Amino acid sequence: MGYLTTTYENFGVIVEVDSLPYCEVIGDIGIISFIRRRKPHLVSFDGERAYTEHPEELAKVAATNKNYKLVFVPVKA
Repeated sequence: MGYLTTTYENFGVIVEVDSLPYCEVIGDIGIISFIRRRKPHLVSFDGERAYTEHPEELAKVAATNKNYKLVFVPVKA
């Protein structure tokens, strides 16, 4: 399964990758909240943005339960 990513420097250019680091999650807030209610360890919110330490698992849950693809922005440490 490939994962969709973009960067703020080149926002909107979507690239498919095989693995991901810690990421910001871009997607429908309703779907992200739905997943968080069922699997709270997958998504955290800072009040404005969603983040994940488990992007591969989160992407699989979104695709399986909602037939939805999330976009991830790798966070630089």
